[in-house]
Amino acid sequence: MPRVPYVFPPAGSDAVADAIRQRRGARGLTSLDGMLLNAPPIAQGWNTLLGAVRTGSQLEGDLREIMILRVAARNKAAFEWIQHEKVAREEGVSTEQLNRIGDLGVPALSSTRPGAGSLSSIQAAMLSLADEMTTKVQVSDETFEAARSAFQKAGEDETAANRKVVEAVATTAVYNMVSRFLVALDIDDKAAAPVPVPGMDNSSPLTTSDDTSYRYIDVKTGGGCRLASSVSFTSVNAPWIILVNSLMTNLTMWKWVLPHFQKAGYNVISYDQRGHGRSSVPGEACTMEILADDVAEILSAYGIDKAYAVIGVSQGGATALSFAVRHPQLAERVIACDTQASTPSANVQAWNDRIDLARRESMSHLADQTVPRWFGEQTNATLEVRDKLHELVSTTSVDGFEKGARALQSYDLLQAGLLEALAKTKALLIAGEHDGKLPETLRALAQQVREQDSSANVHFEAIPASGHLPMCDNPDKWWEVVGAWLAK
Repeated sequence: MPRVPYVFPPAGSDAVADAIRQRRGARGLTSLDGMLLNAPPIAQGWNTLLGAVRTGSQLEGDLREIMILRVAARNKAAFEWIQHEKVAREEGVSTEQLNRIGDLGVPALSSTRPGAGSLSSIQAAMLSLADEMTTKVQVSDETFEAARSAFQKAGEDETAANRKVVEAVATTAVYNMVSRFLVALDIDDKAAAPVPVPGMDNSSPLTTSDDTSYRYIDVKTGGGCRLASSVSFTSVNAPWIILVNSLMTNLTMWKWVLPHFQKAGYNVISYDQRGHGRSSVPGEACTMEILADDVAEILSAYGIDKAYAVIGVSQGGATALSFAVRHPQLAERVIACDTQASTPSANVQAWNDRIDLARRESMSHLADQTVPRWFGEQTNATLEVRDKLHELVSTTSVDGFEKGARALQSYDLLQAGLLEALAKTKALLIAGEHDGKLPETLRALAQQVREQDSSANVHFEAIPASGHLPMCDNPDKWWEVVGAWLAK
């Protein structure tokens, strides 16, 4: 309920209220106005400012409403979305475009992709400007120039283009103010309501036991591979974390720990590594360099300059370590689980044998051997976890498995400068205590980094009662370690 009572002066009894009524027309005073009228000077200034933005601007109506709606979606301002969806439709914005504008899993820059909801280049430029202003405050030169050049390409001279850019920035700034006011004071009882974006079920969380509840967004890499990703969005100011799955799984393997990230207030991107899940199978074998660059490309596609943490397990853990080597400026922290710094010589033939088994028999047959190896009798793995992982392995394509396995068959991150890279970042190395020699291996790697640089912030933790994927078989204990380390 509203945190402060509304004030609605009768018509003719209050000059400020009457001025607002004049701007509103037949609609009359709204709940927002009733809240503002608790402080008449602010209500008066607000009315003048909003009137200038809404009626004194030369910015086209569809562009104005696209920006306002993106702000509303980002700030979870349901009241703002409801009021402006009507106006946007009057300005010619389609239902499909509303879906694309309101889906926070869609990178703003990809909003021109083909389809019924495709935005024009100038609409996409305004969406990107609003998105970056709302999530980052500071706007990159590229985003700003894209907005200005979009007006110039639309036929505006330099003076007119500059005016419209200022108006676009002012519109976004003003409606960020509006949304924060609405949500903080719970105006119209909408602070906790989901933003009713057409075509999206906002009544349930992003992840449930039903994997179809994930909303997948494709990111195309520079090499042409399509990576399926999904976002769990918490707030515009929340730190961004990216999760990297293991070989023979997909992004749904994080389902047991994702609620912990959400509760702790993180924004999370998860994705299917190439050749897995809904991502495309690459034409060439994967390398650790390629896999690490995929992480960088996903962050770029989502407009994230620097992730708070990159977290990976098994092959994803090696990917995270490679990312630390190749893109140290793109993440504050790295967590690598149940992996190692290079390919053990004994594993070269082992991967050939597993690939041959999958091709000769089936991925299901490989799953029969893999899942018991991942989760031994000493782990906490439930039947649900074992069945889920068996399904993930079984449904991985043979070609995708082979292309990914080739990366694990021949890599050496120590030669690439891993020790130096880990010494310059915050790194947590994790292994399930019953995952063979990996606890010993990762403990030694952490020690090796500290011996090379005594100031290195690198730590190792073993997760009890767990095997190769501790975030699956002992998720609460895994989060206890990871959550505490992320909060430091």
